[in-house]
Amino acid sequence: VSTVKELTSELEAENAENIRLMNKLASLEAEREQLLKNIGSSLNSEEIDGLLRNRDYEYLRAGLVPVKGRGIVITMEDAPAIGELDAEEYIIHDNDINAILDELKANGAEAVSINDERVITTTKPVCAGPTIIVNDNRYPPPYVVKAIGNPDVLYEAVDTMVQVAFMRLMDIRINIEKKDEITVDRFHSFRSFEDMFKGLEVVEQ
Repeated sequence: VSTVKELTSELEAENAENIRLMNKLASLEAEREQLLKNIGSSLNSEEIDGLLRNRDYEYLRAGLVPVKGRGIVITMEDAPAIGELDAEEYIIHDNDINAILDELKANGAEAVSINDERVITTTKPVCAGPTIIVNDNRYPPPYVVKAIGNPDVLYEAVDTMVQVAFMRLMDIRINIEKKDEITVDRFHSFRSFEDMFKGLEVVEQ
């Protein structure tokens, strides 16, 4: 039977290997990007330049590149205390977050993230007890939504939502800030070793 020390040693070795592979992946991705740029520059072809621009646009739409620009940051936290209604009324649910995401997209948000998880076409936050799962990763509140787009339009759209007004009535805290510059990271299809265990609970027996 493996001892705790042996298991810890194995875990540390797997973690080190994971870090090495993640660094190698990042290096290969950077090398690939540089090769594509070099091809366009060396051939000086308008057709290739056009293809690269189209690729960059599709990467943007797919959430595969980080985006920086003006926008808003929405911070949401559960109500600090439970009142006379059902406890479920005082916490943030996945339908609340999805309604806000839909509103942002409908009002021209170019890139959106939740707790730094890039929102792509397949992203649909779901509740998991008092937490939410975004892109297979679990997060407790507060939930921080970043959206790049016209700050005035996005702010007005979210601030006047009926669902947001109801959440505030339940004392759920929702703070919306306009920002001159925010960064929304790209979607990461591979997760680090630490992220794989994020949100797991330790149970003592």
